[in-house]
Amino acid sequence: MKNIVTGIKVAAISLMLLPLASSAQKNINYKVVKVQGEIQRVKTGNLLSVGEDVVSNENFAFRTDYSRAVVVNKESGCVVLSARNDNSGPQFLPTSNSMSVRASVPTMPSEVIEYYYGDIFVSGHDSLKIDSEKLAIGDDSYFVISYNANGKKVSERMEYANGKLVLPQSLVNDKPTKVILTYNDEFGESNKTEFTPVYAGDALKDEIKLIFSTIKGKRDAKVTASSSFVNDFYGKTTEDAVDTWIKENLNY
Repeated sequence: MKNIVTGIKVAAISLMLLPLASSAQKNINYKVVKVQGEIQRVKTGNLLSVGEDVVSNENFAFRTDYSRAVVVNKESGCVVLSARNDNSGPQFLPTSNSMSVRASVPTMPSEVIEYYYGDIFVSGHDSLKIDSEKLAIGDDSYFVISYNANGKKVSERMEYANGKLVLPQSLVNDKPTKVILTYNDEFGESNKTEFTPVYAGDALKDEIKLIFSTIKGKRDAKVTASSSFVNDFYGKTTEDAVDTWIKENLNY
């Protein structure tokens, strides 16, 4: 009987400690990398800013519909801080790469057109892998980018090399605000889209430095977190493009 009573007491104590353990697990420390919109810290009334430390159980007021921030933890990497859909409080969501969201390799021109829609991060090392067996690129079938910049009109065929379509370096040099991508086949122009190039600046350098200095572990994990961040907060990109940009601009 004594053993049974003792067991009941232990179980009861364990149940009492369970919420504390659960709470301890939820209290994760993060450092703020980037803020979009306005996020207010309820405790102080101050707006959240880059470089600050936050805790996952902290209360925030999201002042705009598009308010969100990327925060980084030394062990778990980057997550996105945003409001819950029912406005019941903050939520910390995994970034796109953390959720294993990967674009499938295009097999048709329409899939390339679909990819190059919206915001595209342009670093000078940007390419898109395609299925070369199903999507043939040659003299009669190719993609062309065109734009206006610095008082001139530019039209240039996308290079195709090593199974990848490559954005031209001229985008980085000219920095157009809008780019038209057109697919041409043996029957002439057949499909097109428009995208907005997003270019790297000093702000991105500081943000990537913060990610690299916060995350523990190997460089690969830091590059993956950085490319996921760029994809979510700047534009569509690849890990290879971000990796090359980091090596050239930050020497990491």
